[in-house]
Amino acid sequence: MSLGVEAAFGYLSNAASAGRLAHAYLITGPAGSGKAELAGRLVALVNGGLPGTRLDALADENVRLVQPESKSRRITVKQVRALEGMLHQRAAAGKTKVGIIADADRLGEQAENAFLKTLEEPPDGSLLLLVTAFPEQLLDTILSRCILVSLRPPGGPMPGGDEGRALREMLSRAGAGAGVSEALGMAKGFSELLKGVKAGAEKTGDAERKKEQAAYGKTTDGRWLKGREDYHKAVAQSRYLGARSDLLEILVAWFGDALRQQSGYGRLDLPDDAAATAELARRLPAADLLRRMAAVEALRDDLATNVQEALALEVAFLEAFGGAG
Repeated sequence: MSLGVEAAFGYLSNAASAGRLAHAYLITGPAGSGKAELAGRLVALVNGGLPGTRLDALADENVRLVQPESKSRRITVKQVRALEGMLHQRAAAGKTKVGIIADADRLGEQAENAFLKTLEEPPDGSLLLLVTAFPEQLLDTILSRCILVSLRPPGGPMPGGDEGRALREMLSRAGAGAGVSEALGMAKGFSELLKGVKAGAEKTGDAERKKEQAAYGKTTDGRWLKGREDYHKAVAQSRYLGARSDLLEILVAWFGDALRQQSGYGRLDLPDDAAATAELARRLPAADLLRRMAAVEALRDDLATNVQEALALEVAFLEAFGGAG
């Protein structure tokens, strides 16, 4: 689910306080969503000082900014190698080595492949922030190794589209959950939503590929078109993972809003569903809400690995919606 800067920073601050800050984050969102602001606040969080709102003002001995510089507006392998060298240097006492890649969609395949080793084996005491408005341009191998932080402009609409609305309706009907069969039914319903999302992403990718083939089929060789076929498959997968992430964040926000309602906190992530989450807050104690939200957060973490999706969904929904723990 796309968040405002405040909500996203609160989530990351809590992760840092719990010692669970990841080594790599992909910060995405349209123009005006606050990507640079969030990156600046993260740098200040781990290294102290005042947060900046311009990426080029963040660089110092512990922070390296990489951005397109070549005539082709590409980030080069040479720039990636220089970043890796800085990350392997010893940080100043109490500091974190931070690498920020601005306009990460301009990495290009060679630079991305060069960067993969750092993502797979990050140096101790380092933090990587990839910033882009176009995450679908990145290789799936890059996406799978970063935690997505999707931002929306202030006042922007709740993400998730038709599937998000359907999920919130399903949550409203479920209430606190009544038993194993109901929880399994919800897991099945969620799986059906994901199937629809995946089919839509693949259909869009296929249409884009056919349009490209019609335009360039007679002017390029078959190897280029074959490469573009693989590219569109990767983009479709990226779109699916992004949409799945949005739906998972709605699940987290559902229990989070119930906890906020119990504490009298005014801002809700799902204001249109305030009545339903207020009823959930009335029926369940805070400890139960926290347990259920933890189950959904664990599902989100598990799905970032190679876990079997359907089984992970069943286990998590049983814990989150299968009645009292």
